[in-house]
Formats: sequence, structure tokens, C-alpha cells
Amino acid sequence: MPPTTQKPTLAIVAALVVIAVFGYVMLASPVAAQTATSTASSSTASQTTGQQRGQMTAPRSRGGPFQQSWPNPNGARVRQLEQNQVNISVGQTFTITSTQGKYFVPGSTSANGTASGTVTFTVTGKLSEGYTLSLTGGSITVAGTTYTISSGTAQMNRGASGITGQGVTTPTGDFLLRAAARGTFVGSIGLVSIDLQSGSSEYLVILAGSIQS
Repeated sequence: MPPTTQKPTLAIVAALVVIAVFGYVMLASPVAAQTATSTASSSTASQTTGQQRGQMTAPRSRGGPFQQSWPNPNGARVRQLEQNQVNISVGQTFTITSTQGKYFVPGSTSANGTASGTVTFTVTGKLSEGYTLSLTGGSITVAGTTYTISSGTAQMNRGASGITGQGVTTPTGDFLLRAAARGTFVGSIGLVSIDLQSGSSEYLVILAGSIQS
């Protein structure tokens, strides 16, 4: 009798062991899969964050104020190169004389017409980053009225190719000026844009012509 009782007992124990192992495997598999998924997600998130930080962080500029670089949306750098300074003496003058010109009235599509004028600049100072100028003569004719330039100041870049300035006129008027030369202002052709305000009237003037120095 004892041998007969022992065989069923061993079979029951073996069956319980198999069930326990099978249950452990079934429980462990989802946990392992979830852990692997969480690890992969964390790794991907870390890489994405690192890439975003790399794109959002601007590289430090190197060099002087005319050798700065900035990142553009494609990741390339845009570099502003230093201009070579043109040798212009203090006291030198140059005049832009229009050969053609137009004026426009802001806010109007019909109030426009031809314009003409001359603008004379005198170099008053030479700096490491450009030149200081004074407006010493000239006039602007627009809408049948001639405005004589009384005085003004301006700045020219070190390459002598761009000018920005402001001045006053007679009859009473104020103006902002921007000029660009094809080459330099030491003998070339140029384009002048002027925002002229006189009383309640305002004109946007564009003059193109030759430069005499």
C-alpha cells in the first residue's frame, strides 16, 4: 500500500511545480516587455531633447563686431565679413546729382510724380568703423516746391558704399536720408532715398544719379 500512495503524491507535486513555473513566466513576460518599452521610450526622449537643445543653442560668436556668426533654421552659419576701409581724407566733399527721380505720398496711390535734387556731403571725421559727414549743400524739388538743405549730419560705412543721415530744409522741413553707391562714393553712381516732412505734407523721394568728388 505505501508504494501505491507515494506515486500519486509525487505526481501531484510535479504538477504543482509545473503550474507555478508557468505562472511565473506568464507574469514576468509583460513586466519585462513593459520595462524594455519604457527604457526605449526614455532613450528616444533623451535623444530628441538633446537634438532640440543642440538646435536651440546658438554658437558663441568669435572675432570682432564685424566677424559675428548666427545660426539659421537650417543649421548653417551666416557670417558678416569685415569691410576694407576706403582711404578718404577729412575735408573731402562729394555731391550726388540726380539724373532721374520720383516721389510718392504715403497712403496715396495717385499722388506721385517726378523729383530731382542734389546732395553734397563733407567728410568731418575718420573713425575705425567708418566716417562722419555733414550735409553742406543741395536741394530737393518735389511736387513743385524746392527744399534747400540747410544742415544735416550723416554716417558712412568704412567701405564708403552706404550712408545714413538726417537734416533740415528751407522752407521748414525735416528729412531722413539713406544713400548707396555702386562701388564707393568717391566717383561712382548712387541712389538716394529721402523721407521728407514739411508741415502736414510728407514725401518719399528716390533719386538716382552720378557722384562727383
